[in-house]
Amino acid sequence: MNSEYNPLVSVIVPVKNGTATLANCLKAVRRSYYKNFEIIVVDDHSTDGSGDAARSYKCTVIEVANGKGANNARNIGAAQAKGDILMFVDADIVIERETMLEIVETLEENYLDAVVGIYTAKHRHESFVSQYKNLWVRYSYIKSPPAIDWLFGSISGIKRKSFEKLGGFNVELLAKHGHDDIELGKRAAQAELNIVLNMDIEVEHLKRYTIVSFIKNEFHRSMGFAALAMQFKETTQSITKGFVNVYPEFVISTLFSFVVATIFILGLSGLLNKWWAIGAAVFYFILNIRFLNYLEQVRGLFAMIVMIPFLFLDHLVCFVGSVIGSIKGLLKIKNNKFTI
Repeated sequence: MNSEYNPLVSVIVPVKNGTATLANCLKAVRRSYYKNFEIIVVDDHSTDGSGDAARSYKCTVIEVANGKGANNARNIGAAQAKGDILMFVDADIVIERETMLEIVETLEENYLDAVVGIYTAKHRHESFVSQYKNLWVRYSYIKSPPAIDWLFGSISGIKRKSFEKLGGFNVELLAKHGHDDIELGKRAAQAELNIVLNMDIEVEHLKRYTIVSFIKNEFHRSMGFAALAMQFKETTQSITKGFVNVYPEFVISTLFSFVVATIFILGLSGLLNKWWAIGAAVFYFILNIRFLNYLEQVRGLFAMIVMIPFLFLDHLVCFVGSVIGSIKGLLKIKNNKFTI
């Protein structure tokens, strides 16, 4: 890095009842090798003392009384920031000591406007559903090209002038739908701004999943993604090119998941020849063999086998969410409620 390039980085952390992870997040930021930074924690109307917890780490804490969501909190933090680079970090993320430095070094390139990081393979929650979700996100990013058209609110850096050009995050989008942050990247691509995925920038995600929270997360996320794909007219091309970090094989598996499940059940019950059930299982396995191979390499054969039901459950839930999201997207288009 150029020794004269030492921009102030404004680390913006939106938080909503995040005391379980916020301390780990802020401690990690404080340990950064890069030292020219400020931390702005935007407390989105928490009821668990998140704001008070943040103050003990010498942060600027902004209290939001109306609680309008993470995007609103991010925009409020950006408005108060003094840095030339805005670094967005979720309250359940632990960055590495090199993370901020790598963001600064990446954005030293004049042609780049933003950079996105990736989850580590390491995940401190050992439940198979938590491990599956973390590794799926990481794998989907590994399969993405270096030049991307989406932003990742969990860990990303963007030049202030580029952020202001886009008008900030869309406050109408909610984090539970999973598309609140990535939508900004879609608008950046339309504005011919450049975002890069830097897989050397790794952070640990501290979120713990249960089966119930996993199903809720995947349902809402797929619903939001499907609606966003409709908005940006990328639904059809998602089958061949994927959408955001959702790679084509996952999209195809999602589309065929109910067909595969139906054939498999009918085959096992004797209503169809059992070879139909075997064929459906083989078809599904072939579609997902690369991801399953990745799971085996990272976690071992036993863990990979245990995670197969979570993968199939993921596809089934995403199918339902995508159908509902597509219908909602069509209705919004019909009523001219989408703004791009």
